[in-house]
Order: sequence, then structure tokens, then C-alpha cells
Amino acid sequence: MRRHADLFPRLVSWENLLRAARNASRGKTARPVVERFEFRREWELLRLRRELISGDYRPGPFTTPRIAHPKPRLISAAPYRDRVVHHAVMNLLEPILDRHFLPDNFACRKGKGTHAASRRLQWLMRRHPFVLQCDVRKYFPSIDHALLKQTFRCLVKDRRFLDLLDVIVDGSNPQDATDDWFPGDDLFTPASRRRGVPIGNLTSQWFANWYLDAFDHALTSRLRVAGYVRYCDDFILLDDDSGRLLDFRGRVEELLAGLRLRLHPGKTAIVPARAGVTFVGYRTWPHRRTVRSSNVRAFLKRLRAYGHDLAVEAMSREEYVRRVAAWLGHASQADDPRLIERALDRAAAIARR
Repeated sequence: MRRHADLFPRLVSWENLLRAARNASRGKTARPVVERFEFRREWELLRLRRELISGDYRPGPFTTPRIAHPKPRLISAAPYRDRVVHHAVMNLLEPILDRHFLPDNFACRKGKGTHAASRRLQWLMRRHPFVLQCDVRKYFPSIDHALLKQTFRCLVKDRRFLDLLDVIVDGSNPQDATDDWFPGDDLFTPASRRRGVPIGNLTSQWFANWYLDAFDHALTSRLRVAGYVRYCDDFILLDDDSGRLLDFRGRVEELLAGLRLRLHPGKTAIVPARAGVTFVGYRTWPHRRTVRSSNVRAFLKRLRAYGHDLAVEAMSREEYVRRVAAWLGHASQADDPRLIERALDRAAAIARR
């Protein structure tokens, strides 16, 4: 694996920092915190640049709302200036990581995404009759800091760039507890190892995707699984033999244990492809795909809330149309034209009130 050098001078270049600020503000220019930063953008970027070059840069405190849907979890919003730094880092790191990823890794990447992942899964289900569906238990809170940093050192040899990556990882806020023991641990090992990256950071999304890259290559190159597709911590193995998939499950657990991760026992199962699986927001069969019923219910609930916001002028009609169109774009990938028709009728009725 080629290790990349001379990244830090490019990171702190004025062109890269300016590009990072533009990327961070995209779609958010009306927010007060963004307006304040943009009003003094040159001064703020120069200050960030001085801190990065001197090694004095440290991430600020997170805002941490806890959400209940689609599942209970802690969301962490970094201060805006830290988000600019994250974009500056990923401007350089993203193309490097992307070259190492397998084609069947669909999270974060340009030209990939949930729709492409679902199409690829359906294509594989037409060719392989058995499916092993897997989900990593508490994935983001379980990512081990020391192991994550080791993966960076396989990829980068620029000392100052690595130091900044370490600062970002070390700046992660405490996540939900995941006290698991693995082979070789003593009683105190789980408490002594720092783990967890904040859900909500741009860097966290890419770090989480990268953390399982060696796992992907082990499954496809060493174990030669017949079919594979992954979206972050949700992944599916396919084969012509259910017994072989049962063997693969054991190997998957061993590989994940090496990363100090566990499968979610309630979300891991071997099923016939004809029975269908739920993946990236769709219920998928070899020749049919529908939007998850929970997703439809959540959209209808949001529509009612949008109707209230329209009535009190808390939402513009342009914003309403944009949000409805975004969900319809997701639903249009499924094989359910009647769902689209009903959703359009409901959305139009709300807009006319």
C-alpha cells in the first residue's frame, strides 16, 4: 500500500482552506453561526491556518442532541470552525481513501449512495439464492481510537498530517457505553481504551467507512465470498449455499473481533433471497423493491408537521416542495407507483390549505 507524503503543506494552503470554507457553508449560509464566520472569513481562515501550522489547533466542544428515530442515538455537532477544518482534511484524504475502497462499498462516496447500493444488492440477489445480513452493534461508539490511528499510518507518512488526524480522533466526545471484552483483554481493558467517533462529523463518516476497509478486502480477496455489498456498518454476504454462509458468519465474527467490534445479534440472519431483506431504506427481493413501511409512516408524519409550518409561515413553499421532492426521489427508486401517487396527492392537499 502506497503511503502518502507532503499532505500538510497542501492542507494549510490558502486555496484549500478557502475551498473548505465554501464547502462547509454550502446550503447553510442563512444560519447565524455561518453568517458570522463568513462576515470575517479571511480573518477566521488566517487564524485557523496559524493554529494548524503552530500545532495549537484543538477542536471545540460539541453540541449533542439525542434523537429517538430511526433509532436512539447521540448526534454530535462540531463548532463551525471545526467543520471547516474537517472539510480541509477531507479535500485531501477523500480521494486517497476512495482509491482503496472496494466497488461494493457504497457509503459517502461520489457516484455511490443508498440507491446504487440497493440496485447492486438486487442484482446479486438474482444470482445467489441465500443472504447473510449483518449489522455491527453500536458501530460509531465502538470504533477503537488506537486501531483507527493505526489504519491512518498504513496510508499516510506525513507526520504533521497524521498529528492532525490524531487531534480530530482524540477530540471525539464521549459516546454511549460499549463495554465488550475481546480475546487477550484483562478486566480493565475496555475501560482503558478510548473508542467512539461522533455521529454527525464529516470526518467521522469517512473514518467509519475506512475502518472496515481491510475487513472488506479480507472477505472478498481471502475468503472469496460470492457476493458482497456494504453501506457503512450494514453489510450483506450472498452465496449459493446457506451452509457456506453459516461458515462465513463465524469468520465475519472473528474479523470484527480483531477490530474490537461485534455483530448485532438481533439484526444478523441467514435468509433465502426470495424472502426479501431490508437494506438502506428499502425492502428488497430479487425482482421487486419497496420503501420500508416505517419510512412511509415517518414521511406522512413529517408532512403533517410541514402543513403546520406552512400555515404559520414557518416554512416557505419553496422549502416545502424541496423536502417533498427529496423523499419522492427516494421513493421513486422502488417498484410502487401507487405510493408515489398517494404521496403526491397528500402533499398537494396540504399545500392547498
